[in-house]
Amino acid sequence: MATRLTRDDIAALMGGVADGMIAAKDELTALDAELGDGDLGRTIERGFNGIKEALAGDLPGDAGRLLFQLGKAFGNAAPSSFGALYSTALMKGGMALKDKETVTLTEIADATEAALNALIERGKAQIGNKTMLDAIHPALQAMRAALAEQGEDMSAAAFMEAAAEAARQGAEETRNMQSQIGRASWQGERSISKMDPGARAVALMFAAGATYLESHQ
Repeated sequence: MATRLTRDDIAALMGGVADGMIAAKDELTALDAELGDGDLGRTIERGFNGIKEALAGDLPGDAGRLLFQLGKAFGNAAPSSFGALYSTALMKGGMALKDKETVTLTEIADATEAALNALIERGKAQIGNKTMLDAIHPALQAMRAALAEQGEDMSAAAFMEAAAEAARQGAEETRNMQSQIGRASWQGERSISKMDPGARAVALMFAAGATYLESHQ
């Protein structure tokens, strides 16, 4: 039987991700100070506190509208470049799950792909430009590969672990890239050897999701 997550499962998962990300804010601030203006940790803290506040309120009945609402909450709480992009990712991912009270792992991968495509369109970046895309894309590939190998009945924790490990490796590989987008691009070749903070943030999100699912399944 295919593994399914309910609206409540996803809400709890997002709460776990929020806790993990708020705890990682200092690491992200330090990384961002090397390539940008050092405000990513503050953005993460504000955005995920916004998500936690939304989760404590009235929630819509389906998974898609839930993610859409959480995306709006993040963007409103953390008005910044990263805030706008992550808000877009959640909202577009949510739109891919519209009206679904439960979702399969394949549908989660589909929503991740919708989020990735939306980020490419809005951010005007491409994979390999040393951005958060370089963690999301390998995570999506790992999701697809895990499903192809283990099937729809694999555990949600194993599914997320595969995505988290691929995202971690993707973020590490940004050290070999030169920043092409935003403030980080001003550093030119000096950006090489430094990890992209947005990619690291994405990797930490998947890792926090995996940690939550491991302890609650």
